[in-house]
Amino acid sequence: MSDEDEPRPQIAMPPVRTSYTCPGELYSIPHSIHLARMAAFYSKCRDCEHRLEVGHVPLRTGGPPPEVEHRVIRTSLLTDEAVRGVYLNELDRNRALLWGEAFAASLWELQPMIARQEATDDSQIVRASSVKQESHASSGPVVVVGFDERPSSPDIVTGIVLGLRRMGCLVVDLGQTSLPVIGFQQQVRGASAGLFVTGAGCDPSWTGFDFLDHEARPYSHEALTKMERDVQTGVGRQTRKIGSHHPVQELASYEASLSIHFHALRPLRVVCGSSTRLMPRILDRLFSRLPCQLTHVALPTRKRNLFDPRDVDLQRVARTVIDGRHHLGLVIDEDSQHVAFVTDSGRLVSSKEVARLLIEIAQRENHQARFVVASSMMGDVMQWLSGRDATAIDGGELTANLVRLLVESDAVLALSSDGRVWFRQREIACDAVLVLANILQALSLSDAPFTEVVARISDDLKHEG
Repeated sequence: MSDEDEPRPQIAMPPVRTSYTCPGELYSIPHSIHLARMAAFYSKCRDCEHRLEVGHVPLRTGGPPPEVEHRVIRTSLLTDEAVRGVYLNELDRNRALLWGEAFAASLWELQPMIARQEATDDSQIVRASSVKQESHASSGPVVVVGFDERPSSPDIVTGIVLGLRRMGCLVVDLGQTSLPVIGFQQQVRGASAGLFVTGAGCDPSWTGFDFLDHEARPYSHEALTKMERDVQTGVGRQTRKIGSHHPVQELASYEASLSIHFHALRPLRVVCGSSTRLMPRILDRLFSRLPCQLTHVALPTRKRNLFDPRDVDLQRVARTVIDGRHHLGLVIDEDSQHVAFVTDSGRLVSSKEVARLLIEIAQRENHQARFVVASSMMGDVMQWLSGRDATAIDGGELTANLVRLLVESDAVLALSSDGRVWFRQREIACDAVLVLANILQALSLSDAPFTEVVARISDDLKHEG
């Protein structure tokens, strides 16, 4: 019998699955999609137990392309004060649901403590009672929720709301809004917490969450770390009752709280650059009763450095200011908290110069004011306050600590090293619109152009240095 007639050994091929479930996903995909994702080096395939099941398709031995091979694999989605991840690759609706459940679990743990605090504060009792009436006698935590204008945000907020309601929380849904509006509405309603779905500070493909506690203070990194562990391990339901959902669209009270700061202003021509549609609408309504003129510049959604004079958006606003002979320009970032100013000559105003102007305005109303300052700015602020009755308090570098000290020390301002400012008024607020109102007040104290005002501040800083 020839070699051709000899029976060849049969190679046993492993059975091919008909469906797969990628890590972190709740739905299955067919075998063809599994192969396509493997061929494209889909990020979830790295941790998948079925990553070697390619059927009759040979494994690629050349390795992933260089841009994929050197990609940093993140083990955590946490920043110092928020959660950020690439939409779909790192954060999707199902994983947002898990974050909603973990957030709700942390609020349930604090419920007894908050209730005891409210029992000793008449104003809190009044606010808590109004929330209870609004929640239709719901006993769960009340969470004010909103999202930014990124295309991914409506999908992510859907998962968050489902997770919160599954854990028995009452959700006050503000829809498309901003983080300052979330904080304001949360404090007015006496809510347990606030949550904003946003990718602010990152490229357009990113999304994430900003969390606020019952006093509208940012969550600490330790609290976020615990929450992320709960996302990974899962949490138990605190109640069998599904929480309710109340869509609310209300900006009038927020804008009324801002309007009291826009008064006694001289006629000023202002250029405002923003990447959102909400900010121009808010500013137009605030400026409608002022002798000032407002010009808008639409900016793209992107990651930017507001204190880099080479930033293309800052340069675009500066050119508009110069060409139109306006008095000043500003760029409000996507989070409505970070803001940068340019003078009538197009010069970028540094964060130290803005801080000096804000402190001077605050001291005109309260000579013995207290200021909480980031450690990196303490030396400068101490020099500015030398010989005055005002007090500077070292708040470290973490945002959560700065805002905590703002409340505990009864200070009027908290100044962060990244240029953000927290105001202690009736409510705690970190709002670019409030910073604008104070800068306009500073310019209205005289007829001097913004260039001269900033030059004086700059000369003082050099002299004190």
